[in-house]
Amino acid sequence: MYNPRKRRAFPISNGMNKPLVSIVIPAYNASDYVREAVDSALNQTYKPIEVIVVDDGSTDGTSRILESYSKSGKIIYIRQGNKGLAGARNAGIKVAKGSYIALLDADDIFLRERISKQVAALEANSGFGVCYCDLLHFLDGPRRVFYHHRYPHPSGGILEPLLHRQFINPLTVMARKTVFEKYGYFDENLRRSEDWDLWLRWAHRGVKFYYLDKILAHYRMRNVGNLSSIESEPLMKLKNLEVFARLGNELSETEKNRYQFKGILERLRFKTAVAYLMVGDKKESTKYLGDSRLRFFVKILPSFFWRVVLSAFRVLKHRLLLQKL
Repeated sequence: MYNPRKRRAFPISNGMNKPLVSIVIPAYNASDYVREAVDSALNQTYKPIEVIVVDDGSTDGTSRILESYSKSGKIIYIRQGNKGLAGARNAGIKVAKGSYIALLDADDIFLRERISKQVAALEANSGFGVCYCDLLHFLDGPRRVFYHHRYPHPSGGILEPLLHRQFINPLTVMARKTVFEKYGYFDENLRRSEDWDLWLRWAHRGVKFYYLDKILAHYRMRNVGNLSSIESEPLMKLKNLEVFARLGNELSETEKNRYQFKGILERLRFKTAVAYLMVGDKKESTKYLGDSRLRFFVKILPSFFWRVVLSAFRVLKHRLLLQKL
């Protein structure tokens, strides 16, 4: 268990005039991957850094793997009961001493210049609170296969594009710690969509995002197209609706009209209906279709048809969006 009174002093050799960067790694039952993630954080070309790993109630061998790193002073190790990604990230961020916070999940990887490039970007652009970058997706196997998902990535005040799509992977984010302190942390009541929720809140409150057009991280894909991923789609879409309903309470009527917020909510409800159809639940699906003409086809076509067609479409969409390298 982490004790702040016994916190080790991290050396700042060759980096006295540079800001400290805190790399926060939430880990839950990540014994297969966490060593590679931690090593990628420790092997950054930039110094000084501190690596904070929050073990979120793991029941596998994660704690044993992290023990040697902790005992040697290479990482700050915090163990807590399971609170989910938001709770684990927040725990690490709140004890961090760095001027900048970089996020790394326990199954992903930083490239060696990730921290140096993003610190340089934020130091050169003082009006921006967040820097995010490009990344590659990969699948494990006899040899790793990499994919590139090329989204348009805006900089500056990005609320409007964020209202339409979540295009910022937390793995790519470095933020000033003052942004968390002033504008808010991850919502620990959300077990999904907690990242989109935070970016939306920050953007609405005036935080500017800087896009660094460099591939600086590798994101591990583990659930694309499999059954558990598809079965979780309705919950994900419901959480998105929850996030946007709350955001709607913060937006003024002028903002709602400017961003056509009613239309955004209608599209989210439609996506929720489709997610329920994907798992064969026609009854729940119709609750989100309103007076749509699709209600007729939903009623007459069997659940099996919707499961097969929409699941195949989802897999095809992922394949089209991800360009194999």
